[in-house]
Amino acid sequence: MDRRVANIRRNAFEFVENIQRVSSTGEIMDALGSVLSQHGCDYFCCTFVVPISIERRQEGVLAERLPAGFLDLYHERKYVYDDPALRYCKTTMRPFRWFREAPYDAEREPRAVEVVQSARDFGMLDGFVIPVVSPAGRMGQVWFGGRTLDLPQDQLPALHLMAIYAFDRSLKLNGSPAQHQASLTSREREILTLAANGKSSWEIGVVLHISSRTVKEHIKNICRKLDAATRTQAVMIAVRDKIIEP
Repeated sequence: MDRRVANIRRNAFEFVENIQRVSSTGEIMDALGSVLSQHGCDYFCCTFVVPISIERRQEGVLAERLPAGFLDLYHERKYVYDDPALRYCKTTMRPFRWFREAPYDAEREPRAVEVVQSARDFGMLDGFVIPVVSPAGRMGQVWFGGRTLDLPQDQLPALHLMAIYAFDRSLKLNGSPAQHQASLTSREREILTLAANGKSSWEIGVVLHISSRTVKEHIKNICRKLDAATRTQAVMIAVRDKIIEP
């Protein structure tokens, strides 16, 4: 394995461990920068995708390390309603390249063009967006970007892992109520531990001598107990709460 790739993965797991000890959102941004700045990621942001009407303009932003003045401009011009990346987040839970994979019509959507150009004017030419879901079911995103990214596509899972933990910790530091710890059966913990180590439902079934359908049913129950929207989020919650130790 390429040493740089191995470092990304190792640093991602160290980030997950260290992020639980930080006491401010600024420290979260510092921690992301220490891992990803060498790959061209200089800017970061954890936000909700859809603002709630009663929120003041920046309450939907949980944590950010963006160029000075950009966020003020973004809110002043109400770009939240025309941002192609935010719009695309509502349709997918898969990480995607910003704005390369977030579709918009340059001829019919001049405001979307303006959003993209404004970001580039501030030095944010490329990036990744990781859609996430809060424990309460609210859609969010974690954005990583800079002028030129040097991050192999096959390392997106490591980026995804860091995004989930960064968003979760940002929620906690912004006053999200603590969740009660769920109780999983020994079989559920066994399955989730294998999932945390990258095993598919089929592979877990082979290891445990059960069908992949049974594995999926267990994972469905695990997600319900942990109030998780996805398998990945269930793993994150279980590791965070020390229910499993991958």
